[in-house]
Amino acid sequence: MKIAFWSNGVDPCGVTANLAAVSVATVIRYPYRIIALENHLCQDNLGKAYMGISRAGITGEAGIHYYEGGGIESLLRRIYHGENKSGILKSYIRDIIQEHLYYIPQSRVIHNELFNYEFNHSANHLFHLLEEYADHSFIDTAGFNNLSTRTILEAADLIVVNLCQNQIYLEEFFDNHSSLISKAVFIVGKCTHQSIFNSKRISKLYNIPTELIVEIPYNEHFYNSMMNGSVVEFISRNYSCSKESTNYRFIQSIKKATGLIINSVELIHTNHKEMKTASVSDTII
Repeated sequence: MKIAFWSNGVDPCGVTANLAAVSVATVIRYPYRIIALENHLCQDNLGKAYMGISRAGITGEAGIHYYEGGGIESLLRRIYHGENKSGILKSYIRDIIQEHLYYIPQSRVIHNELFNYEFNHSANHLFHLLEEYADHSFIDTAGFNNLSTRTILEAADLIVVNLCQNQIYLEEFFDNHSSLISKAVFIVGKCTHQSIFNSKRISKLYNIPTELIVEIPYNEHFYNSMMNGSVVEFISRNYSCSKESTNYRFIQSIKKATGLIINSVELIHTNHKEMKTASVSDTII
């Protein structure tokens, strides 16, 4: 299943942070294989959150390595030129949590525009490779003006919309992207007790069921772990923390978001199977 983490805000609204936390929590709780990746190049990426800045990149010293070595750029280039055999993906992924969570690193040796073009051109073949290798792919998805973002949002089985606590961006989403709502769940990140646009108010203003919205509070310790590459350690260490822990509320919200996402995906999968079964039955009749 393809799960896109996306926001319509100029400020990313915690897309990368939420994906990083949820991906780790998912493989702790559920028996799935997950591949995480981005459709945009940036320094503060998932690789930095998972592994730290020294290990996140594959190559960066010379553009020639884009054509020769690892990184999602090289993978896309090979797909772009017609190499799409099942085994091609294996040499480009890194184990984050062995046999459960994987990441396709960035080399960051080309411009985002070229990367975006080749991602969009190769997207369908890439999705096929991802589905062969893992149960779910979590895609950190850039803003809507990105060409490949539109392709991803259209192809995604589920969209995790990261809502900004800003009325301008909220209005923009519900005015211009309402077609996405039917296959979306919502995260409101960096919440505090003083947040004006909490889940209850968003639900009331925009007629979204509260059970489809999860608030994730700001947690300084977690964001520090994002910066130093210890997200896996932080989530794993605090996953079963007590109510007395300063991280308890944050961890509970991540668990809630994880449950919402996985339950939604499993329901979609069940519906797809039932539709296929019904289609086969109709053909036989």
